[in-house]
Amino acid sequence: MSNEKIRFSINVDDIHENTSQEVISTTNDKLKLALIQHLTRVESSRAWHTPASLVLAISLVLCTSTFRDSFGVGSSVWQAFFMLLLLWCVCWLAHTLIKRQKGCSIDELIEVIKKKKSGGGE
Repeated sequence: MSNEKIRFSINVDDIHENTSQEVISTTNDKLKLALIQHLTRVESSRAWHTPASLVLAISLVLCTSTFRDSFGVGSSVWQAFFMLLLLWCVCWLAHTLIKRQKGCSIDELIEVIKKKKSGGGE
């Protein structure tokens, strides 16, 4: 075995440098607040999924089921129960859609963090 190193050479025509950086300095509590607000917005933007799924499922039940007397409860009571349940889920869906907040991108979150730093009374 030989300890010789094989060397290769290449011709470089041009070098492009992209090494500029931006540093954001902030406090722990301001960063926590910005991240909590971001998480709340993300959760709020997706909160409509559950009520929409329930509206769809209960609608399918009402369309495809034949209600019968069971557990000592009449068929009309079962049908009324599912109709009220559907109405409640539709109201829940409407409420979540009204209260829904637009999701926030990573770039928007970074801008919020930057503004929190500069808005602190410097």
